[in-house]
Amino acid sequence: MKRKKKFLLTTDRSLIYYEVSGQGFPLFLLHGNGGSGEYFKKQIPVFSKYFTVYVMDSRGHGRSTNRSKYLSFDQMADDLAMIMETEHISQANLVGFSDGANLAMVFTKKYPQKVQRLVLNAGNTQVKGVHFLAQLFTFVAYQAVRLFAVFSKKAQQKLAVLQLMLTDIGVTTADLNQFTQKTLVIVGKYDLIKRSHSLYLAKEIPYASFVLVPGQGHSFARKAPQRFNQEVLSFLRK
Repeated sequence: MKRKKKFLLTTDRSLIYYEVSGQGFPLFLLHGNGGSGEYFKKQIPVFSKYFTVYVMDSRGHGRSTNRSKYLSFDQMADDLAMIMETEHISQANLVGFSDGANLAMVFTKKYPQKVQRLVLNAGNTQVKGVHFLAQLFTFVAYQAVRLFAVFSKKAQQKLAVLQLMLTDIGVTTADLNQFTQKTLVIVGKYDLIKRSHSLYLAKEIPYASFVLVPGQGHSFARKAPQRFNQEVLSFLRK
């Protein structure tokens, strides 16, 4: 399977890396915090049989740069919109994992007309939607990196990425109520996201369904790709 490798130059001179493969209706795969599009390496070959798959490294992640002094989901949403404009895409499906699911929600709030269907795997609109131990681990990691950020540019960039997990994403219950897209909220039984929060998302998004996958945790798209791919394709191809 051939993948086209591309870069988008943003208005602030950041470079956003993305790859394109397959054919059919556009499908964007959005990775989690600190990761890259490589997270979906077991999804791309399968999904490319049915869709034109776009896999981007979010701003400040992987092969994408960030020339801004800060990092936010709002910026990343604008980057995604620019890629769609560059590729002449008026509407697409979004599959987001973790912070990628958060990006998908921010994007849907900001550009609702550009989203047809939405898959949210382990997303959270609020920090309190994450189990306490995971919150504590993130906070400790942030404080440790903060010490090195005084003299390390690489640590400064890492700090901006970690900061994303310490702040609510800016999508309220009222915002979720306005989503008109058919949505799949899918999580592993042992996810880092509280099940009550995942159920909250499924309840407040009007056309959402909920799937709980037994025996799986936060990264189950990587650990149980066959089950993940089956659930997502079944939803997207209905």
